[in-house]
Amino acid sequence: MQRYSKHLNAGWVLGATLVAVGCGDAPEAQGASQSASIGSAETSGASASDTDATASVTDGADSSSSSTGESDSMTAGSSSSGGAEESSSGGPSCEQAGHQFMLEPSPPNVMLVLDKSRSMSNVWDHDNDPNTPEISRWNSLYNVVEALTADFGDRIHFGAQLFPSADAYLDEPTNVFSCLVNPDPEVAVGAGTGPAILAAMPPAGDFSISGGTPTTAGLQSALAHLTAIDGDAPRAILLITDGAANCSPDEAPEDTLFVYDEAVPATVASAFEDHAIPTYVVGINILDELGTKPAVNPYEALTTVSDAGGVPAQGADNFYNNFNEIELTAALEAVANKIECTVSLPDEPQYPDLVGVAVDGDSWAQVDDCKSGDGWAYTSAVGPFNALQLCGAACEQLQGGGTVQVDYNCPE
Repeated sequence: MQRYSKHLNAGWVLGATLVAVGCGDAPEAQGASQSASIGSAETSGASASDTDATASVTDGADSSSSSTGESDSMTAGSSSSGGAEESSSGGPSCEQAGHQFMLEPSPPNVMLVLDKSRSMSNVWDHDNDPNTPEISRWNSLYNVVEALTADFGDRIHFGAQLFPSADAYLDEPTNVFSCLVNPDPEVAVGAGTGPAILAAMPPAGDFSISGGTPTTAGLQSALAHLTAIDGDAPRAILLITDGAANCSPDEAPEDTLFVYDEAVPATVASAFEDHAIPTYVVGINILDELGTKPAVNPYEALTTVSDAGGVPAQGADNFYNNFNEIELTAALEAVANKIECTVSLPDEPQYPDLVGVAVDGDSWAQVDDCKSGDGWAYTSAVGPFNALQLCGAACEQLQGGGTVQVDYNCPE
């Protein structure tokens, strides 16, 4: 197989961004050079702008642009002119990128999109013990967000978006205040934001929380915030909700709480396909039955949203469904670990089945999913192939501080 490779030094970062030109892509088709945002990347023999922290990636035929400072030899059948041509055997040829990038650690940027609707004040058996007093779902959500931001706050940059906003309340039938969502997140993504996120949330024991479920507006605000952040750190949305979305602006005010907002799947699909931002869906007490506000089966609705978000759960449910606080805590921990071991691929490989992945020089095989064993898998088995996840021992090797190598290969 013909191939080229890029390297990135993950350090302690548990998610990293790889910049690569897909196998067979001609530089002429993308311009004379490709500009890749690499944050605080260190390169050898390649220039980087001090003002925009970007590096220019040119074709491998120019030895002066190689980050190793040496001319890279062309693989058999590739064009020295930099274009993608047919090999003498009639098969596709590959152009080597000819660069090696060593990236400084970049903590992932994660937006917590938190359901603050009226139903979150319902009580449940949070500790799976019928002999202890029940608490509200909101109380449990507050508790797990506190634990999540404390346990992962030094490795993940969190922000938070409430839907509806803290001052929303049910005011049927006009619903002027039922679907309020702040246009900007309550807490911007950043380091050490745990205390600020808790301060923005209503208190754990607050039973007065109210409002509809304007999921789309919450997701749109979170997405706009993530896409406005400079740099190449991995990005993700973590949606936590106890029901299906309503509050569609296309419905009459008296109907808005009773009609499912079908814009949610399209919103998360756009985030994943257009921006490589996956949405992890975490459910609270989601039942597989018809609801009333809105009149839809919430289990089926969230299954669709999770599939569209690009990172469905691996198991009986396509999203992370939880029926007590213990399960909710475990689910968020599992999601956080997945986010840490995800590598974004801004350019999809032309031949996804021929990609090679190694951590610290140890090659890992592609697996169907992370339940299948150690190795790596695409975050979406059916594409787009714009991100991959390290699984099991491969993830642990990255967590120990390693270098990830990804090779885009072409058929011989």
